[in-house]
Amino acid sequence: MAPQPSDPVLAAAQSTAPRKSTLMRIATVIPLRRTMGTMCLLALAGVAEGLGIASLLPLAALMSPQGAEAGKGLSGKIAETIRDIGLEPSLGLFVFILIAGMTLKAALTIVAMNRVGRAGADVQTKLRLDLIDALLAARWSYYVRQPVGRFSASLSVEAIQAGEAYNALAKFLAELIQVVTYSLVVFLFSWKLGLLSLGVGLLMILTLNRFITSGKRAARKQKKRISAMVGGLTDLLVGIKPMKAMGRHARFQALFERDAEKIRQAQQKQSFARETNKALQEPILAICLAGGLYFSIGVMQQSPGQVVVMALLLARTVSTIGKAQQAFQNVRLTQSGFNAIYNSVELARSMREPSHGGETPTFEMGVEFREVNFAFGAIPVIRGASFQAPKGWVTTITGSSGAGKTTMVDLLLGLHEPTGGQILIDGKPLPTLDLGAWRRMTGYVPQELMLFHDTLRANVTLGQPEFTDADVMLALEQAGASQFVAELPEGVETVVGERGTRLSGGQRQRISIARALIQRPKLLILDEATTALDPGTEAAIVENVVELTRSTGLTVIAISHQPAWAAASDEVVRLSEGRITGIERREASAPLAEALGPAA
Repeated sequence: MAPQPSDPVLAAAQSTAPRKSTLMRIATVIPLRRTMGTMCLLALAGVAEGLGIASLLPLAALMSPQGAEAGKGLSGKIAETIRDIGLEPSLGLFVFILIAGMTLKAALTIVAMNRVGRAGADVQTKLRLDLIDALLAARWSYYVRQPVGRFSASLSVEAIQAGEAYNALAKFLAELIQVVTYSLVVFLFSWKLGLLSLGVGLLMILTLNRFITSGKRAARKQKKRISAMVGGLTDLLVGIKPMKAMGRHARFQALFERDAEKIRQAQQKQSFARETNKALQEPILAICLAGGLYFSIGVMQQSPGQVVVMALLLARTVSTIGKAQQAFQNVRLTQSGFNAIYNSVELARSMREPSHGGETPTFEMGVEFREVNFAFGAIPVIRGASFQAPKGWVTTITGSSGAGKTTMVDLLLGLHEPTGGQILIDGKPLPTLDLGAWRRMTGYVPQELMLFHDTLRANVTLGQPEFTDADVMLALEQAGASQFVAELPEGVETVVGERGTRLSGGQRQRISIARALIQRPKLLILDEATTALDPGTEAAIVENVVELTRSTGLTVIAISHQPAWAAASDEVVRLSEGRITGIERREASAPLAEALGPAA
């Protein structure tokens, strides 16, 4: 296998990734107007509750002996305002205002939190789709440096945590609005009580903030371990057969047990921090409330009505501050998952493959490599490679393992860009052509076959509805697979099993070739496609491919060190340590360069 690239673009993307506030990221992952609309509903709910609570002030005055306080202070002003609108202040009216305010607040909160729930689900869906879109559009060098299981964790655990983070942030903002509402009412009632409420709330925050920090740290460790476990299990199951065949799968159990124990410990710390934060709020509130009542009744000799209102307002204000702190803690607990999938999306987007339009390619004459060089970082892989692959020919690139054969194909498909020289398609440099259109003109069959746990039809068409039954049968026939498919009980509707395990190696290979041929390519690339097959099966596939080129004019480039391909090819390009050491042609022909004319 060729060495993996040390991609400077990837390194630059990782080092220059934009950094924004986590809370801002969470709030803006969906259109901001939706979040603002929800916050407006919550603000209206806070106003409604504030109006209801304000009715307690004149209510407390009416409860005082002989209503002596009814015309004094803020209570008197509220009563006067009510008279100005044509109503008479009374116990029933104030109770009605209180109930109406609380009911309206509940209704608006229900609507707002329902919007929050839908938005949280939308956040999960959006980030999943954004990640998939970014991954599919990323350049090849990004994939080869990322573990497959990493993305499984992102689409499952991290996406769920991202939705929870949005919900937690919305609830935090809702509680914050309530804190502001209560604080305003308290300060209108008594600035001393207002300062006391804020002081108690600040004391609670400072006292319990350490548990938020501890919970955040535990959540980060838990997310990391869960991602590692999901990713490791995904990677293991992909290659489980050789592990079981060698009896080495049991050792992975110990690794997963270690991760599971770390997750358990992190969950315990996270749960302890959350529940301790919640439990300690009540004693702090009770101590401060008891002290306030003692001071108001025993020292200041205030009336019972005022004391009741003060106690209620103090309790509600401090309690709301505590709820806001709990909601903020939930944001901290879930933000690690949000940050992980968000950063994965941003990094994949920064590695997006350049999409230059370019000229529509043709394939009437063939391919030419002209003094092509390529290096992975400082390691040269292809050195001054020059050869021609004429249209309608079978060209085999052969050489020992690590000679750079697969890299040649990657360069031809535009998965990597040469560091020197040119790759010409019909005499036109590849960078000047529409890369997407060029790839659609090629069929590619890799050494490591990937069949999906689906029907033969779906594996050939890849689910593309434009391919008809006739297209499927033609591709199977051209790949030499029609006979064995016809003998299957369910024909093309046969489910091939995970990674095609219900088929033999030769059958899987023919299905993979049919998949490449169904789009009727101009160029078929076989990258060590028959290396794992027995000589008889390999010879049959080679013969079938050669016959196909003779009957249809298909051009084939085969990457192989097997003698069967060299014997059947029109041209053999020998590669050693990235250099072309020899080119053999079975028949004399004019050089392709003469037919193509001068290079563009």
